[in-house]
Amino acid sequence: MLRVAALFLVSLLASGSFATASPQGLQGEPPPESEERFADIPDFRFEDSQGQPLTRADLLGEPWIAVPFFVRCMGPCPSVSRDIAERLIPALEGTPVRVISFSLDPEVDTAKELQEYADLFEADPSRWLFVRSETEEDMHRFMNEGLLVPVVRDDAETAPGIAINHGTRMPVIDGEGKVAGWYELRDPAQGEGGADLAEAERVLANRYGLIVARARALAGLDYQWPLPVRSVLPLVNASLNGVAFALLLAGLIAIVSGRKKLHEALMKSAFVVSAAFLSCYLYYHFAVLPISGGPTKFNGGGAAKVAYLLMLLTHVVLAVVNLPMVLRVFWLAHKEDWDRHRRLARWTLPIWMYVSLTGVLVYLVLYPFNPPPA
Repeated sequence: MLRVAALFLVSLLASGSFATASPQGLQGEPPPESEERFADIPDFRFEDSQGQPLTRADLLGEPWIAVPFFVRCMGPCPSVSRDIAERLIPALEGTPVRVISFSLDPEVDTAKELQEYADLFEADPSRWLFVRSETEEDMHRFMNEGLLVPVVRDDAETAPGIAINHGTRMPVIDGEGKVAGWYELRDPAQGEGGADLAEAERVLANRYGLIVARARALAGLDYQWPLPVRSVLPLVNASLNGVAFALLLAGLIAIVSGRKKLHEALMKSAFVVSAAFLSCYLYYHFAVLPISGGPTKFNGGGAAKVAYLLMLLTHVVLAVVNLPMVLRVFWLAHKEDWDRHRRLARWTLPIWMYVSLTGVLVYLVLYPFNPPPA
């Protein structure tokens, strides 16, 4: 997976008062595959930068990310907002996930101030909202008790940009309005903390696909799927290819022996199995691999690697070529144009069988028989 720089310049601004606001065991528990949820977030009624009300009920049905910030912040907020604009929002494209930035200084951050801030980052209000409450007390209570993000005002600090200390933990809210987990990254430039980027806290559990978009954006974090999808799907794909090959071979034997009805049933079954394989294959390559470290590599070298690459190349090229041929053969059979059906089938069937068989062989080479990395 393409590694991008860390989303946030994070340092948890811990003080003694944060200890009570931050529950024990948040980091790493429950594991990402857990279905466990934390508490429902409380009802709220805030105002967005366009002066429109926003409530808990308005956000039900889809997951969203909560971001603590305030306009005059001289801490991590500007960097966080920039990274949201440049990395997170593009990664969420095509998903229903929204980002909600909650002002921790609402008595200063008016709707006009929030809109000007949003304009700096060209924020699309359909994807990224900036909201405020009537009073600072209301927002700080919502953060501390509802989202479990530590926030405190330092009354002794006169500089407005650092008077509000807040954690940079990002709550993730699922479509049912429950806290699904928190995540935060450390700044790689901060020495020891950055060295452990791959061990940074992961988003805990999510049933709504938010993890897919987020894992593409978070630097170095590989999501462990609720089921061992990465290891299971290749086996499923290989099995489907094997079944398709067996059906095609049986179909060939049937037509050679003159059993046309059986041949028809077997070929239709092979088509259904191959269609199932194609669906699983596309899902695996476009949904699973991008967030789980990329494709598995063949670790062999020399003649073994040349043979593998040649098999893989012919498998992929012939699979692409074969698909329209298969569809054409079935169409000719449907039209009962048997002469052209037979002529095309003489090429289509062996290619189809080769693609199915090499699909099994690719799996065997990449998984059970793949040499260990050098």
